[in-house]
Amino acid sequence: MKQFLLICSLVFSTFLLAEQTKGVNEMTPKVLFELIEKDVNDLYILDIREPDQIGHGEIFHLNLVKITRGYLEFKVEKEIADKKARIVIYCCTGKRGRLAAKTLQEMGYTNVYSLKNGIRGWVESGFPLDTVYGEVVLKETLKK
Repeated sequence: MKQFLLICSLVFSTFLLAEQTKGVNEMTPKVLFELIEKDVNDLYILDIREPDQIGHGEIFHLNLVKITRGYLEFKVEKEIADKKARIVIYCCTGKRGRLAAKTLQEMGYTNVYSLKNGIRGWVESGFPLDTVYGEVVLKETLKK
């Protein structure tokens, strides 16, 4: 019975997230990596993870903005004033990123994306993380 309730809860929460984030665009790690490599001027990467999660590594970009999800509505307009700027938001798995993207859309930002599967998707796709040890890439043997 407990397993049944847990499964029902997971299905419901997944459905609820999908409903709450309708209209949110997702960007694949590959597309984001290509934009970073091209050094696109209007690109902002918004890291909404908590401070203890940021210590695991981050996606390096000169326009990296760090605002936790809880302070997003209060701080984002000071950090990213241009409502037409291209903004890619990431969290750990992509769920908070989609919610944050929806929030920015509601605030009038017009070019907002959530990184598909968050930083986990980035790492699993083989792209580098900037860490205190330098640039780190997950090896194929670790992915399994």
